[in-house]
Amino acid sequence: MSEYFSYFPKTDNDLTQVGQTVRVTNILKRFKIKSDLKDRADVFYEYDIQEGDRPDTIAEKYYGNANMAWLVLHFNNIVDPIFGWHLNENQFNKMIKGKYGSIPSAQSTVHEYRQVIREASVLNDGTRVPKRYVVIDKTTYDTLSESVKESISKYDYEIEENDKRRKIKILDKRYLNKLKDEVRSVLKDNI
Repeated sequence: MSEYFSYFPKTDNDLTQVGQTVRVTNILKRFKIKSDLKDRADVFYEYDIQEGDRPDTIAEKYYGNANMAWLVLHFNNIVDPIFGWHLNENQFNKMIKGKYGSIPSAQSTVHEYRQVIREASVLNDGTRVPKRYVVIDKTTYDTLSESVKESISKYDYEIEENDKRRKIKILDKRYLNKLKDEVRSVLKDNI
């Protein structure tokens, strides 16, 4: 992450409020990638996070530099590198226990009710069509037939959310310099 902060502007700050300023990195500055890089399928690879993968290990593998972990996170809109990243089984269970008290509690608490519009399917060409549903209230849920309704526990909801975080985008190395230039430009002082 050290390379990431090298792009940030410096600012003078009186940290101790005694009239002595020191030059510090303004970590409050934020940026958004302006270019179309994130939207172009030809500039990134889709990657499924494997057991043991972390932003720094992926950066090392793809860019040859673990300090480029910030790029892996930023390119995937991950602000929290711990809970915004796909959790392994132990991390997931620890998060569930911390958030809901216990795994059985999370499994027995309803998160939401859903009306299934279409079940998941696979087309003849192998294309996967995901399940479609709408979130409904309990009263509506109670009026539906068993074949088109489902209740989702807090545990199952958290599994769905964690599974969504497994698939990330990795910027092709050929576009690294373009992105670095853009970040430098955006984070300049007085922008």
